[in-house]
Amino acid sequence: MSDSDTKQEIQRAVEADAREVERLYSTKPIHVRMGGREYVIPVNHFTTKGRDEPERGDSKALGFVLFLPAYGGYTKENWRDPFDRRLIKVLQVNAVDKDAMIPYAGGGLVRVEPANYGEPRAQFKNHKASLEEKPTYKLYGLEGYHWKKRQIDGITWVGNRSNGEFFFFMSSLSPGQPIKPGVTNPLCKIQYYSTKEDLSISYFYSQDHIAKWLEIDDAIWATIHRWRAK
Repeated sequence: MSDSDTKQEIQRAVEADAREVERLYSTKPIHVRMGGREYVIPVNHFTTKGRDEPERGDSKALGFVLFLPAYGGYTKENWRDPFDRRLIKVLQVNAVDKDAMIPYAGGGLVRVEPANYGEPRAQFKNHKASLEEKPTYKLYGLEGYHWKKRQIDGITWVGNRSNGEFFFFMSSLSPGQPIKPGVTNPLCKIQYYSTKEDLSISYFYSQDHIAKWLEIDDAIWATIHRWRAK
């Protein structure tokens, strides 16, 4: 197949998908029960084709999308670019059993360690051994650490969320580092357990927006709070 044929085939697929989005797009509310809580979420934060989705359901975790700058969901247009740099992808929000008993390597059961369910300070204590002793960067209200092995790309950023909780996350590249071939969209990747929310969360967004890290984190939680019904 020639390049021209391939491009035409891709274009036909995009056009067919656009017709389906036009037919099935919806913003109807979906009632979701998760971790003893109930949320009412517009279906366009889950999918572009939500017209026929069930209006009630149970889930062990929530996953949804937001788009900068207004933190809305999918529209009939913004779905087209899978690498849209406005996209914030919340991979998972879930309740945590901090008293869970898990198998021990030597046999028997032990209580889950805080680092295993995402408690940030415990996680960072384990992570810090792989980082340089002192931060190289002080930017965006954060401190940024290189890996001890400088040939490894990425920076670990450390700071505090607006509610005072300790917080760290990783970016694909260091400040000013050129994008390498094959890297389409360098990311900021975040995963932690919030004691105040009593929920674990995992999300990512384009590193273009790293300076807005605090605004983005606040907006995600504000959106979750707004959706909560019970």
